[in-house]
Amino acid sequence: MRLLGGHSESGEDLGFQLSVNRVFGGVAPRTVQVPEKPEVIPEPIEILAKEPRERTVTVRLNVEFQFDKAEVIKVRDDELEIIATSMRAHPAVTLILEGHTDSMGKAEYNLDLSLRRAEAVKEKLTQDYGIASERISAKGFGASYPIDTNETSQGCAENRRVIGELTYTEILVE
Repeated sequence: MRLLGGHSESGEDLGFQLSVNRVFGGVAPRTVQVPEKPEVIPEPIEILAKEPRERTVTVRLNVEFQFDKAEVIKVRDDELEIIATSMRAHPAVTLILEGHTDSMGKAEYNLDLSLRRAEAVKEKLTQDYGIASERISAKGFGASYPIDTNETSQGCAENRRVIGELTYTEILVE
C-alpha cells in the first residue's frame, strides 16, 4: 500500500509507504545463526610515569674555514637558519658547538683555534639569528677527531669544521 502526496491540515506534505515481502513458490532464504562472540574485556593497562630521557641529535653544520682562520667564510644550505628556527620553536633545545682543525701546526695552537671556530659560529647564531648565548656552548677539540686524511689539502679542508649537537629532553614511551 502506498499513499503519497497527501496534505495535512497545516498544509504540510504527508507521505506513507507500507511494504510486505513474501516468497511465493520457492524456498525461503535460510537464516544462518552466527554464534555470539564472547565479550573480551581488555586487561587494565598500568601507565607508569617514566623519567624523561635526554636525547642528543648531532648535526654537521658544514661551516667552512680558511687555513689558520676562525672566521666563518661559508655555511652551506642555510644550515644556521634551520638550526636557529628549530631553537626558536623549541625553547628547551640547547646547542653544543664542537670546533675541529686539521693537524697542521702545534696541538696547543690547534686546540685554541678550534675553540675560536666554535665561538665564531656561536657568535653568528646569537648576533645574526637572535639565539640566546646561554643556550649555546662552544668546545674546541683541535685535531683530535679528524674525519678525513690530513695528507691532502681536500682532507685538511674537511677536518676544519664545526659540528653542532642539539640536545633536548623527551619522554619516550616504550
